[in-house]
Amino acid sequence: MKLTKTMVASFILSFVSVSAIAAEMNAGTIHFTGQIIEPSCTIEGDNGTDSTVPLGTYPNSLFTEVGKESELIPFSITLSDCPVKSDGLPAVQLTFNGSTAVTGSTTLLDVSKITTDGDTAAKGVGIAVSPTNDNLDYIAFDGSENQARVTLPTIKGDQVHADFNARYKSFAANVEPGPADADMTINILYR
Repeated sequence: MKLTKTMVASFILSFVSVSAIAAEMNAGTIHFTGQIIEPSCTIEGDNGTDSTVPLGTYPNSLFTEVGKESELIPFSITLSDCPVKSDGLPAVQLTFNGSTAVTGSTTLLDVSKITTDGDTAAKGVGIAVSPTNDNLDYIAFDGSENQARVTLPTIKGDQVHADFNARYKSFAANVEPGPADADMTINILYR
């Protein structure tokens, strides 16, 4: 019987000691902070949210082989009314889709007759777009993420920009003349 009372006393003493240690260890608090926003960036174009980038006029003889490119034409995508940069949302992503891509390529927009005069669209050439700082990294027109990030402004009301270069690029050895227009759609992702 003495053995049982000793065991009970030891158990109670152990329990009190563990409770005291646990009380000392649970002294911190974690505060969760953050914010839920309504996405608000607006694309500022030269005609509402739309822009036109003239790529120029080139003879089909310029495109003497597959992969030949015309000169780089710079353009910017301007965002306004964006939320202010925060730890939770330092930037937004841009994704790109094209009216039609060249068969077998996600990085070349197929040209057509949209606004340029002429009966039949050019053949054997597409439009390629790249970030200004890396002209060999072509934008994919398939809605892919992680292609272009735009850092949000630190002051409410400031505009932010993403800069790109566009050009014609041949995908055939023989380029046929004609209108060479294409449309690119830009979407903004908040993540």
